[in-house]
Amino acid sequence: MIRSAMPEDIPLLVDIWLRASRQAHDFIPAGFWEARAEAMARDYLPAAEVHVLDIGSRVIGFAALNDDHLEALFVDPDVQGYGHGSRLMAHAMERRRRITLCVYSRNVRAVSLYRRLGFQVCGEGEDPLTGEQETRMQWTRQPACE
Repeated sequence: MIRSAMPEDIPLLVDIWLRASRQAHDFIPAGFWEARAEAMARDYLPAAEVHVLDIGSRVIGFAALNDDHLEALFVDPDVQGYGHGSRLMAHAMERRRRITLCVYSRNVRAVSLYRRLGFQVCGEGEDPLTGEQETRMQWTRQPACE
């Protein structure tokens, strides 16, 4: 079931974010992520529209949006590879006409996921916090035929 996040979910969401970030972004020192965990819990997640994937009373992933921008999509590393990220994205895409995002270019697995979901590359740049290259992507719902 996908539902809106509740305040009591935040510690678990931060744990998923931290473990998944260290795994997916092994090209960035783990300390970078650890130093940002408190801000994620205090500032970023509470300010976003967060949808969690809850399976059998266990939260295993989440998508966080600010307006039409996907700020975060993370699935517990223990259950990645089973389509949970795609399921969360489908949920977000049902609720938006357009979604933008930035993803580290070296996170090839994530870039591939977004491409499979219909996102197009619209630019590249450097993340000022890490110096890593980012790929900017966008998805737009096609209007129905008239």
